[in-house]
Amino acid sequence: MGAIVKLKHGAHRKNGAKKQTRIALTYILLIAFAIVALMPLYYLIITAMKDLSEASTQATMFPQSFALFENIRFVITHPDYKVVRMFLNTMFIFLMKTTGTIITCSMAAYAFAMYKFPFKNVIFFILLSTMMIPGEILGIPIYEFMVNTGLKEVAYIPLWIASWFATDVFMIFLFRQFFQTIPKPLIEAARMDGYGELGIFFKIVLPLNTPVVVTVILLYFVGTYNDLYGPALYISDSSNWVMANSISIFENLFQSGSSSYLVPWNYVSVASLIALMPVVLIFSFMQKKFLQSVAGVGIKG
Repeated sequence: MGAIVKLKHGAHRKNGAKKQTRIALTYILLIAFAIVALMPLYYLIITAMKDLSEASTQATMFPQSFALFENIRFVITHPDYKVVRMFLNTMFIFLMKTTGTIITCSMAAYAFAMYKFPFKNVIFFILLSTMMIPGEILGIPIYEFMVNTGLKEVAYIPLWIASWFATDVFMIFLFRQFFQTIPKPLIEAARMDGYGELGIFFKIVLPLNTPVVVTVILLYFVGTYNDLYGPALYISDSSNWVMANSISIFENLFQSGSSSYLVPWNYVSVASLIALMPVVLIFSFMQKKFLQSVAGVGIKG
């Protein structure tokens, strides 16, 4: 009997040692991946601390000089760097795109999730297949349309008008996955209580799916913030520039027309850090809802 007890204790010790080894290896891998992921941010911060000569000529991992406050002063006092105006321009585009996407894509997703109509699955499959078409293919015809109709530089219309026609297929898919989790008897009970379809949609369906709405807000905020292709194509007046243009101001600071010119990476890094702060703040406040949305994408009704 004592031998059996000893064997059991030995087996428990071995299992415990294996478990601890697995946990230790997992943490080592996570720490290694975290270091790799944070390395670009670290290099961005230390580059913002360097002076012009060091940042432009030496790729050092530890700054030899410290000129952070001088760099910040230079960036924020640059005559072309109207950061408040650029931020407000970006927020206007973001609000128009996000509002249009939430309203139209969620309605399309509601139809696919709740209604029955002929060839519903076939139509949805065709809709999903359009995600494989590169958006750049449509760039030239859309640009020609905007120029010919005189809408190219009117209230940033080319940058947000498509969002009001349910053109974001991924968002339709995302909303549909969440709407499928809503119990059908709840919708039927609301209809019996006299709610119309719009009342059901706006008073019951959308409030029950705030995580996916938060996800749309986050993704569109980051996407609008990082979009340089659209503003570079449609915005020519510097007074209408957005935050994505703020970094290019300093990238081209010493451009003289030749193919090779000095890039002041210290100023570029400071402008990048200033542009990064709103993204970090909004994700910090909304990350819980965002993670709930990511976890719920694979759920089916």
